[in-house]
Amino acid sequence: MLFFEFIRIALGRQEAFSHSPSEEEWHELYEEAKRQTLLGVLYDGLCRLSADQKPPRQMLINWHASVQKIIFDNKRLNQNTVWVSRRWEKLGYRSVILKGQGNALLYPDPMLRVPGDIDIWIGGERKKIVNYIRSHFPKLEVTRIEMEFPVRKDTLIEVHFLPSFLYDPFKNSKMQRYYRQQLAQPKQVELPEEGIINIPNDEMNLVFQLSHIYRHLFYEGIGLRQLMDYYYLSTSLITPDNEYLRGKVLPVIRELGLMNFCKALMWVLGEVFHMPGEQMLTEPDEKRGRFLLSEVMRAGNFGHADERVGDWAQMSRWERLTWGTRWSWRLIGQYPREVFWHPYYRISQYIWRLFNGYL
Repeated sequence: MLFFEFIRIALGRQEAFSHSPSEEEWHELYEEAKRQTLLGVLYDGLCRLSADQKPPRQMLINWHASVQKIIFDNKRLNQNTVWVSRRWEKLGYRSVILKGQGNALLYPDPMLRVPGDIDIWIGGERKKIVNYIRSHFPKLEVTRIEMEFPVRKDTLIEVHFLPSFLYDPFKNSKMQRYYRQQLAQPKQVELPEEGIINIPNDEMNLVFQLSHIYRHLFYEGIGLRQLMDYYYLSTSLITPDNEYLRGKVLPVIRELGLMNFCKALMWVLGEVFHMPGEQMLTEPDEKRGRFLLSEVMRAGNFGHADERVGDWAQMSRWERLTWGTRWSWRLIGQYPREVFWHPYYRISQYIWRLFNGYL
């Protein structure tokens, strides 16, 4: 597939296209790059192409303009990420930035990763955090996992009480116990020209981001940007000097029931990104991997391009339960345990919100 070749060129895994793309093919490459939110990263590879393989001049101009906006958005998001981290720190809470700008630092040029929102995990009593946010924004929705913190008009900020979750209550209990242990050991990184933030430590990041991709496979959908994040995370951490990390992470992944998904993801990272086998967490599973890749290519970034995904925000609670159950059923042959527990999770969350007055 020509788009996969383009990705490998941008990553330095391939020198050139197998053939010079036609104008029509360049149009398709550009649209897919937008759909997968990879315009910035792929522009870096585009600049290294020989003249005979580059796109038409007008497309180059449009692409360059898009990249300038991505750089501007990253500067703004870096500022807001440091700002919101310091705000919660001043309130006496430990905070960790999940994914986002912490992931961007793994890229050769952090300013070319298309930014999204800010997900900040706050350690502390949930009721106190909710009461503080609702003292400023009384009508905000609260779930077990997160709530919005709309203090910046130009950036969506979500406060997480839990980094991620599983529908299976037994596996989820183990997951949350693991995350609570890791909260006390964050890793500090510096955002370009802005300041220092906390992100998950290396071990937790490999587990958390795997679970995050897995969760979005059930919920909305996932795109190649999320997989590229994991590619850079894995290749930066699974090295000969850091081999012990694989031994620490795999038992956790196995205990949480994520091993089959991990094997599927490793196959996709090898197939699309040409990630070396020695940097994979475990051996790949081609059958599961092909299914995962087909879902990724249908969904686009977080499922925004998937015609199968309904308008979640416009659904009633009952419609969310019934639609979500039907949606997850497509995965019954791959991850039956999670599919089985999905209705239980939805119902228990509704009861929890009702009991706590969050409806």
